[in-house]
Amino acid sequence: MSMDCRDFLDVKQYEFLMNWFMRRQQEVGLATLEEPLSYDGDSQYDRLAAQLIAQASIAYLEKFEQQAPAIVFTNLFHLAELELQGRRSPKLKPCKTLQ
Repeated sequence: MSMDCRDFLDVKQYEFLMNWFMRRQQEVGLATLEEPLSYDGDSQYDRLAAQLIAQASIAYLEKFEQQAPAIVFTNLFHLAELELQGRRSPKLKPCKTLQ
């Protein structure tokens, strides 16, 4: 089994989380952070990412009344970041539920 978050979500769940992460990343100004790389996992970016992932988990649970694997939130957090930067990965395959 791959670790692609779309293996765990249907289209509505995927779109909800992608839109949620994109909106929240813009609201908190994630892209505007200017700090050196952190190797201890305790940079402002790391703390913000952990906070947004925890909040997304709660929002998802409230919306869909079920839990999702942690990989879903981490994966979509970074996909939303790339989407906002305009650098979508060319390796992304279509959602299996759309095929």
